[in-house]
Amino acid sequence: MRTVASAALAAVAVCGASAQNPYADSYDVNRMDARPAYRQGQVIVKFKTEGVQTHTTLRKSKSGVKAQASAGTLNGLLDKYGASEAEELMPLTGAKVTPMRKLRKSLNGTIVKDQDLSSLYLLRLDTKKAANLDEVLESFRALPEVDYAEPNYLVYACSTGDAATYSSDPLYSQQWGISAINLDKLWNEPIINEKRPVIAILDTGVDIAHPDLADNIWTNALESDGAEGSDDDGNGFIDDIHGWDFVNQSARMRDNNGHGTHCAGIAAAVGGNGIGIAGANPNALIMPITVMQSDGTGDVGTIIKGIDYARANGADVLSMSFGSTSHSLAEYDALAKAYQNSVLVAAAGNEDSDLNMCHVSPCPPVFPGAYNFVIGVMASDPDNYRAGFSNWDCDGPLACGPYNNEQLYSYEVMAPGMNIVSTYPGGGYRALNGTSMATPLVAGAISRLYQCKDIPTKELLFGDMVHTLQGGLILGVLDIEALYKVSDADRTPTLAMTTYRIDDTADGDGDLRADAGETLDFYPTVRNFWGQASNVTLSIELAENEDPEIVEFITPTVELGSELSSYSLDESKNPLRIKINDNCVDGRKISLVIKGTCDNITEPFEQPVVLTVENGIELGGIIAHDMILYPDKHYIVTSMLGIPEGVTLTLMPGAVLKFKDYTGISVGLGERTEIDGIWDYHNAGRIIAVGTPNKRIVFTKADLDLGQNHVINLQNNSILKYCEITGMDFRTERNFTAQKTLMSYNTLNLEAGYFNNSSIINNHIKSYPYSEPGCVSHSTVTRNNDSYTSFFLFNENYVEGGNFFGNYYDQYDKRYYKSARAYSPYAYLHTMEKPSYLGSARKDILREWVWDIKNPYNMTMGGQTAVELDLSNMLTRPDAEAPGCVWKVVVNGYDAQDEFEMLPDLGVGRHKFEVYFSKRMNRAKTPMVAMGVRPPYTQIAIADSGSWREEVYENGDTIDIYTAYLDIKGSDTFDGLNRLYVAEAEDIEYFPVPIEDFRFHVNVQSAGSMSAGFVAEAGIGQVNLSWESPEEYFDDMLGYNLYRYTLNENFEPGDTIRINEDVLTTEAFTDYDITPGTTYNYYYKVIRTSLSENSPSRVVSATPRAAGKGDADASGAVDVADVVTEVNYMVGRNPKPFMFEAADINDDAEVDILDVVGTVNIILRPQSSAASVSSAATYCVVDGVVYVDSPVELAGVQMQLRGEAGRTEIAVLPALKGMESTGAWITSDEYKFVAFSLSGNSVAAGRTALLNIGDATLDDIILVDCDGKRVYALNESTSGIGAVTMEQMRAPSPNPFEEELNVPVTLGSAGNHDLEFALTSLDGRAAWSKTLVLDQGCHTVTLRPQGIASGFYLLTMIVDGKAVQSCKVIKK
Repeated sequence: MRTVASAALAAVAVCGASAQNPYADSYDVNRMDARPAYRQGQVIVKFKTEGVQTHTTLRKSKSGVKAQASAGTLNGLLDKYGASEAEELMPLTGAKVTPMRKLRKSLNGTIVKDQDLSSLYLLRLDTKKAANLDEVLESFRALPEVDYAEPNYLVYACSTGDAATYSSDPLYSQQWGISAINLDKLWNEPIINEKRPVIAILDTGVDIAHPDLADNIWTNALESDGAEGSDDDGNGFIDDIHGWDFVNQSARMRDNNGHGTHCAGIAAAVGGNGIGIAGANPNALIMPITVMQSDGTGDVGTIIKGIDYARANGADVLSMSFGSTSHSLAEYDALAKAYQNSVLVAAAGNEDSDLNMCHVSPCPPVFPGAYNFVIGVMASDPDNYRAGFSNWDCDGPLACGPYNNEQLYSYEVMAPGMNIVSTYPGGGYRALNGTSMATPLVAGAISRLYQCKDIPTKELLFGDMVHTLQGGLILGVLDIEALYKVSDADRTPTLAMTTYRIDDTADGDGDLRADAGETLDFYPTVRNFWGQASNVTLSIELAENEDPEIVEFITPTVELGSELSSYSLDESKNPLRIKINDNCVDGRKISLVIKGTCDNITEPFEQPVVLTVENGIELGGIIAHDMILYPDKHYIVTSMLGIPEGVTLTLMPGAVLKFKDYTGISVGLGERTEIDGIWDYHNAGRIIAVGTPNKRIVFTKADLDLGQNHVINLQNNSILKYCEITGMDFRTERNFTAQKTLMSYNTLNLEAGYFNNSSIINNHIKSYPYSEPGCVSHSTVTRNNDSYTSFFLFNENYVEGGNFFGNYYDQYDKRYYKSARAYSPYAYLHTMEKPSYLGSARKDILREWVWDIKNPYNMTMGGQTAVELDLSNMLTRPDAEAPGCVWKVVVNGYDAQDEFEMLPDLGVGRHKFEVYFSKRMNRAKTPMVAMGVRPPYTQIAIADSGSWREEVYENGDTIDIYTAYLDIKGSDTFDGLNRLYVAEAEDIEYFPVPIEDFRFHVNVQSAGSMSAGFVAEAGIGQVNLSWESPEEYFDDMLGYNLYRYTLNENFEPGDTIRINEDVLTTEAFTDYDITPGTTYNYYYKVIRTSLSENSPSRVVSATPRAAGKGDADASGAVDVADVVTEVNYMVGRNPKPFMFEAADINDDAEVDILDVVGTVNIILRPQSSAASVSSAATYCVVDGVVYVDSPVELAGVQMQLRGEAGRTEIAVLPALKGMESTGAWITSDEYKFVAFSLSGNSVAAGRTALLNIGDATLDDIILVDCDGKRVYALNESTSGIGAVTMEQMRAPSPNPFEEELNVPVTLGSAGNHDLEFALTSLDGRAAWSKTLVLDQGCHTVTLRPQGIASGFYLLTMIVDGKAVQSCKVIKK
């Protein structure tokens, strides 16, 4: 168990703020994890001091801690757990005060006892020997000399003169909390008690040298005036001049966190000194007591020592800005002693949760703030609303919520806790938020109140405080001025009824329940919350509009019989008596009101009371004859109900049977016969409870009972179907037993159970952790869902054969379709001495779906490492002693589960299905066998030529096999994976066989079985597909659609595309739209005249080969046809086939004139190779003529023109007459022109007119020299004739690359240039980029692309915003 902080040291964002609170989302606090936690190897033990002759004392010896006055058992435990230290927690004030000392009352009116805590110890144990804390605690608690033993719980910090004089401090204007509780007005009241009150700050320490705190730090006069290094006051602490640090065991006071210094300043910073802030009571003294570590954590043992020190040194108020959800008896007792002398104030915590669970986010009480004698402080915002982070108490300080009268856990007041400015270590100041900040503000204000006013008792302080809150009792803000002004005349009684007791023994059945016709006595318990209550009178009457005939009032008014002082309570000595009408119907709710008044009360209380009256048929004892229970009656089992042999109890749909605690129903065993070592029973009693889905039969606890210790015992083919068992308590497996019983479609709340030779099917079982283990013997357990933890098979000693499969567990696996698992995650699997059948004979299948908490397989659960499951002794076929189930389904000779991989696809034709059952069957019931591709898997009936046969095994077991056939036709449309369905079967003992619809599968491919001769042949740049016509299987075939898909690196199919544009009417097709080296998967579908498609054919695959460079038409050779193919592609004529990779000679991811010249060079000069750039030329357009001025001969020209098709005329000029040329309008306004030579002709160097383009504009021009290198073309209008500037990226290396890519770069223009290198995939998606700045010259740039996958990419160099050059690179 673990407990943590209720609030804020480090800042954590607050969530769930109140809608009324505009500040709620603006501040940060620390929140508390509500799970208890404790110091490892430490326990707190209180030894008895009353009723014993000698007190137990512990002392440290050479061999460890020993008890001085105790039996040897204690010393044995101290040795066993390695006790190394025993620290007395309250050496200063632990001894009990004199008997004459007045005891205090807590807020709920109970006495806060001053216990003798001189024998309260903190034991430090060996962490290994004491690793099992529960065992350690139980061992100490079992000793007769021990009062209690508990962990050393962790606790956490809960943060994150006159008015005119005090308000002169510089930061006073930011201290909004002082005026919010009217504390500044109390400062103006005269001080009648000149003694400066002492506020103990139990926290992380205090910076006692802080300029705003130093003058108000408490001083231990005896130590201050004494000798250094000695314990002058004899309290066991040397030089504790200004308090004590119990964390570091030191008198040196410091604060290594800041939390304690901040709280100290809020409570009692020096006022009127012209610096910083003013504390809530600048006249008080601060007693620093360090009980929390520098990280804001602490523990109960350390806190108790701090409480002891504070009480011993006269602290008037204890301010405790910490909390824990762990209730410590030791801390409670220590605070109870301190309550005798001090006012206790503590934080409520910062979880935005309601103490009394009136809200959707309840929180356990935060201690010590929730104790009834501690002022629990909640935080408010500047508008007097609750701070959004603060815990709260929805029913206020005068009600006990879900807790009993003794506890009355509550938080009393709100006080400012947001943006609170206060002192901080090192002389600084800081604003923090939290109930930690509100707590010292209340502590300081209360200390000031005691200086200005005499308050006789703490009970009156509590009463005055909660009755003067701003905003009312619930979530009211402290008003210290109103509290100061309360007089005796204001203290009027405030009464409330906390509970009542009913007694029906005078004229009833004595079951303490309201029955029709009974006389009831009411004994109310009344609490007084303020002034003295005399002559308390109680009365009872009907609520408004209640039927006056329903109740007769015999004694409607009584005297309580005692007076109630402030905060006392008592039960009425005299009963209010009524009589319920004899004819009151069962379940009738009677609304009553109990009222109370007394002398001087201003508002008598009225408490509504609702009685639920029973008027039912009581059942108990042994039923002599058959009995039927109906839905319109109220049945109550008041004692054990027995059903003897030969008698049947029948419950009709909708019937409800309610059980009082410690009752149940049991079926007699009848005659017992032993057959082959197994006991069988005949003529036993029987329960038949068969409801419907809409009218379930309910077994539950009686209305007003707790639901404890029930028994249900079923025998002799009893049936529970569509029943709900809820609200009942079955402590052991023998409390719920089922022998030869069918239980199906029930909702069961079970802690344990025993099932023998029973069929447990389709139940929703809600069981709980740490339940007693269930026992299942020779039963069939399948299709059950456990929504909390495994009910069946909690322990390996409780499994005796049986068939277990298909059960599932909501919290871990909701995949019902493949649930061949035997047990849920927290079940133990036992397969050694009495093995079970788990749904398959294959261990690899079971290892995937059977979970074993001792040896989890393929998973990690509870921190355990996965190991292989031991299935060495499992049954390979079902347990024949258990009720019947489906063993296997054999299709065409193959087991459709265990041999599924070998089972051929079912095509057109006749198929045989054999259902193997686990035992002999009732052949009068014909099983339903079917299959389907989706739930409910009954779409395709398998019912042709059904027949039974039996099979006998060597051990004598005989089973029945049902055989049926299915004919599949070409027109059938259920191709794909089908799941088999078996239902409506019954075994020879008339147990229904569980529906089977998740273990067995067949794959149907009726179209695939017809797709004979379907072949895919891979070629260069193409895939040739052909198949045989399946027309004989169809009367309405129109043609085919052909589909293609690829698999990703995980072998998962990608998108499927149709590759034919029009319906195919022949059985052949060539796919050119491919990428060489990629594996393609093809299938076709038959199209019918209705235009619907049949199921797909079988799938064929092919991987087309790549063509060599220049082989654009994939012919296997590079020739003029490839040049024509490339040119046709460039001008948009869409040639088929076309190999882009082969046509892209220079690998720049484009096919242009560079590639055409490159291909020509391959034809004419096979040894030549393409390079990137050789030189630069200029071009211009003058009077519609394109001129090029090139320093080298040109072997190729490509131009992109923009004009108007049909109007713009393009003419080739003489310079290009010796070259092949072609052009075409790509669009209505875009023209592409290409010129090249297959005979080695070229355009001479120099300025040459190439093309007359008329009124067209030149968008782009590409020039190629005779070596296939690009000639960089510059527009004369931007570069100037003859001014050549050139940026060039040469071939990167290595290519392919793994991590680094080196790129040679030439920048011809002067000055710095902005460069970007961009990687894009071949389909244009951006993959990676890098930017840098380089100056003119030659450089090598190293690129390290991150986060890209292996494959082809285009690398582009962009210079000063313009894309200059691209090339293809490959990432390994």
